[in-house]
Amino acid sequence: MTRLLGLDSALKQSIFSGYVLLWVACHVLVYASRRRGAPAYNATSVVIITEGVKLGLALGLYFTYDVAVVRGSRVGTAWKQLVSHVTAAPDLPFRYAAPALLYCIYNNLVYSNLTAFDPGTYNVLMQLRIVITGLLYQAIFSRRLDRNQWLAIGCIAVGCVVKESEKIAFAANVEGVLRASLGAWLLLLVQMLCSVLAGVYNELLLKDLAAVPTNLQNVYMYLNSVLFNILVLVLQGKLGEALALDNLRTVSTPPILAIILIMSSVGVVTGFFLRHLDSVLKAVASAFEVVLSTLVSYAFFGVPLGPQAVAAGLLVGCGVALYSRPVASSRLHAYARVATEQSRERVIESGSSGNALGSDVAAKRQSA
Repeated sequence: MTRLLGLDSALKQSIFSGYVLLWVACHVLVYASRRRGAPAYNATSVVIITEGVKLGLALGLYFTYDVAVVRGSRVGTAWKQLVSHVTAAPDLPFRYAAPALLYCIYNNLVYSNLTAFDPGTYNVLMQLRIVITGLLYQAIFSRRLDRNQWLAIGCIAVGCVVKESEKIAFAANVEGVLRASLGAWLLLLVQMLCSVLAGVYNELLLKDLAAVPTNLQNVYMYLNSVLFNILVLVLQGKLGEALALDNLRTVSTPPILAIILIMSSVGVVTGFFLRHLDSVLKAVASAFEVVLSTLVSYAFFGVPLGPQAVAAGLLVGCGVALYSRPVASSRLHAYARVATEQSRERVIESGSSGNALGSDVAAKRQSA
């Protein structure tokens, strides 16, 4: 598996496994915090606090590992490095406004969508991001989907239908359920679109501007995120509510603090994931999230683990893995190259035999 996924170093393996485990823990804790009996809290205030913690972590990592502030070095040297990193792409902070806004919407929708879906269902349905990614890449970037990718899209779509089929088929009031679920499905679609667009654009910035350290780019991202989240609170008229002492006390409880810490860590790891790996491996990581979240939800919350859930998890997991393994065009090119070389050798051999035959005929004519 390690060779298959290209995880050929301890760094890549740590990033991949840490990303999966952190997201599973995050989804489970958020789901637990929104269940009946759990104390109410302002989700947006949690998001903005999380973005602030991410900003602090990114700044700490940047000045610890990217700026050479070591024993015996001068502050001027570190300042010169900071200036050189900033001037390498002076417009980069403004370019991060777009993905920061998309991630702001995405993060705020996590809480509302996890109230409508359990963690396993949520992760299964979120795999439709791969479908959207494939369709957008084919439409915008003129990238043709190969056979494996179309099969993967089919597996993912079938898995999503299987997971929700029991609820729709045996609902007492089908029309009411479908009407009530329409808002949740639309919010999930918006969240998927934000995730796809923000992830692709963030990966583009991280890889095209390699001269700027990942931690500094994370600083730009989270600085914009904090500003956008404050703007969301102002537009909603909930800034005072988010800063109320009662809400801050609720946020200060151990479960919510754990959510904040885990989501902050996920944000930092995501930047390194996109820098050292790619978006395709993020899709593979999502497949592992589906399986692990479903099992954890069953073990800790008693979420039914029926045959539909098992089949959906397997289908989505297989679809994600299949989507991440497109038809190897390199082998086809190798076969074509071998065939071309063989045909060339045949032409040369036929040409050589033809020349030899011509020489024999000419010799016979001369002897005659």
